[in-house]
Amino acid sequence: MDFQQLIIFLTAFIGLSTCNRVYVHPFNLLAYNKSQCEKIQSQNPSTEKSFFPTAIESESNADVEKLKFEINLEAGPLGTESYMISLINNLGFRAVAGWWKLYNTDSILIPYVDFFRTMVSFYLGASGHTSSSLQTFLGLEDPSGSTNCTSKIDGLKVISTLNEIDDSLFSKDSNIKTLRTVCMFVSPNIPLSEKFVYGLSQFADNFYVRSVDFKDSAKAVKLINEFLDSKLPADTKSGLTSIDVTANFMYISHVQYKGKVAKSFLIPKHQPFWTEPNKMVLVPTISVSGEFHIAEDNTKNQLIIKIPLSDNDFLLLVQPINGNTISNIESSMKWNTYLEWVNIVTKRHINLSLPKLKIQRSYNIQDLLTNMNVSEQLGKNADFSKISQSNIEVGKVINTVDFELEESDANPNGESNVPETKEKPAEVKLNKPFVVALFEGTTKALLLFGRVIHPTNII
Repeated sequence: MDFQQLIIFLTAFIGLSTCNRVYVHPFNLLAYNKSQCEKIQSQNPSTEKSFFPTAIESESNADVEKLKFEINLEAGPLGTESYMISLINNLGFRAVAGWWKLYNTDSILIPYVDFFRTMVSFYLGASGHTSSSLQTFLGLEDPSGSTNCTSKIDGLKVISTLNEIDDSLFSKDSNIKTLRTVCMFVSPNIPLSEKFVYGLSQFADNFYVRSVDFKDSAKAVKLINEFLDSKLPADTKSGLTSIDVTANFMYISHVQYKGKVAKSFLIPKHQPFWTEPNKMVLVPTISVSGEFHIAEDNTKNQLIIKIPLSDNDFLLLVQPINGNTISNIESSMKWNTYLEWVNIVTKRHINLSLPKLKIQRSYNIQDLLTNMNVSEQLGKNADFSKISQSNIEVGKVINTVDFELEESDANPNGESNVPETKEKPAEVKLNKPFVVALFEGTTKALLLFGRVIHPTNII
């Protein structure tokens, strides 16, 4: 066989192999396979390793650190990232209406990815009806309709996939930095599953688990706040005011995003920002000139601006115009509205001014689930026997998001990246409430979504 014949043969072989390739739904890549199911069915739950967490007064995190050497987390299945991102965006959108109702007059930052992570965390510790209910809530339903073992999602595979998404979230030269901290608190008499704790520890940059006496509520609140103040970023307000004395488990996550607008500077004097049509505050304001993707949609009366934070990552800011209101924009939103915003913007030369942002918001996910009419997900009758062999009563589940947007300290008299043209750059001011969305551009993961009523809203 000569070289040309060999090439033809190999080409035909590769073509046949490609044609015979069987499509596998991403769900099946995340579900338990038959061998895993056989292993699960043969396991004795009473032999699962557990431990009693360190007291909250302790500085040691050794009981969590040692698990990293005892348990190995396999890489996530290939081809599941896009599927997972669609589930994250879908769950976030379903929760949006609940957030709008709970906080209808304040700045809101909905942590899409962190909310999904939180619910996956509880899925990892759930059994029986609670496991099935949470799997459905997350959107991870078997497309075949099967209810056997291979229709159940392997929580650790989901965690691995989320970790791989995290690895691609921001490019190394990005103007945005992230930090995620998770803290779990349990009663002193509650042993925790090592497998459960290890799985959760993979979700965070910093992970802590401590025991505290929930029955002495005043002391518990004081100790938890002191602990959070020592572990969270310096300017974060813990602000826990109460706990459920009938509970024995609390989950708190904090995610911080700090971004910079490239080639921008801070205007020396504070500028007006209209929190209401007749109410103005003076706020630190960023100025930048250059080419931005922008759209002035006079049909829907909204101004859309795309602000890059790196080669891929970007912010979408949407401000009502022509007498429109932010509530009208919110009420008209559909699941794919943000994609429509991305698709209609075009590049223009503008002089842009926008407020420097420092927004911190905390949410009790229990309140959100109640508003969504699914409070049973983490309720008193929920089965979390994979968290502990003792009965788990879930108290507060808090997601805190901290978002900052600041200038990059460019020289205001330096070179502008606006090319020399006859067209005079348009003056664009974001000086009243607007919608904000933070994206990772490669994966199209929607990290944060919400509204800015006051640029320095810390609650």
